[in-house]
Amino acid sequence: MLDTVIQQLLNAAQLGAVYALIALGYTMVYGTIRLINFAHGDIFMLGGYIGFLLVTAVSGMPLVVMMPLAMLLTALVGMLIERVAYRRLRNAQRMSLVITALGVGIFLENLVRLLVGPQARQLPAQLPNGVVELFNGVVVTEDKILIIFISLALMVILWLFVHRTLMGTAMRAVADNKDAVQLMGINLNMVIAVTFAIGSALAAAGGIFFGQAYSIDPYMGIDLGWKAFIAAVIGGIGSIEGAVLGSFLLAGVEVLTVAYLSSNMKNGIAFGLLILLLLLRPNGIMGRPELKKV
Repeated sequence: MLDTVIQQLLNAAQLGAVYALIALGYTMVYGTIRLINFAHGDIFMLGGYIGFLLVTAVSGMPLVVMMPLAMLLTALVGMLIERVAYRRLRNAQRMSLVITALGVGIFLENLVRLLVGPQARQLPAQLPNGVVELFNGVVVTEDKILIIFISLALMVILWLFVHRTLMGTAMRAVADNKDAVQLMGINLNMVIAVTFAIGSALAAAGGIFFGQAYSIDPYMGIDLGWKAFIAAVIGGIGSIEGAVLGSFLLAGVEVLTVAYLSSNMKNGIAFGLLILLLLLRPNGIMGRPELKKV
């Protein structure tokens, strides 16, 4: 019994790592400019396809080359989306931004469907898939271990970047007061563009890992994007630590629901968890209430 539970928790850790890489993009953009980028799930999908196209175009390209390149290309796409679709609407009504974000997502889905096709694809295996026995019959594949640890390493690098670099300080300053930072000589457009680039790059890593573990298709960003958004809200949107915590919590609930109840209840319980948590903690687990001057 215990070994089964541990096995399910390892499955949850792998799924939670993917959720976290997507949720961090939501929480960073919202924390900086108070925008919910509903196209972010499709950027995650696009990153997975860019990785797939790189591997199929250059046979034998190792993951250590393909993944940074895919993350860079996806980061450039994220910056382009911010420049073309969002920058002029930055001070517009929130509904205009929401509609634009949804439109960008639909555009990306249909663009990938047109160029690559609607069928699901499997990224060629680039991670070792041997089996490692931990203890008492608990086994885990090597690719699962690597996905979890590489994802955690990317999260640590992000935390260090945000809290230990000048650009990270500028991002936190913009999140605190975007009008005041411009008076201090900070280039607001550059900071926001870098925020979109980092969020898109992390989403691309999540797309590649998801394609390694499962498969990719043009519409996978819809479901997984919403799940990652829920995770960000559960943890406290705007908080990096909260996005990671909410992602692993949501993945744990989903995996255990499928294992011990029913797969049909997975989405219902996920949204139910969101509603319950917002009733108890409207700002999320690690979110802080915003003080507004009147």
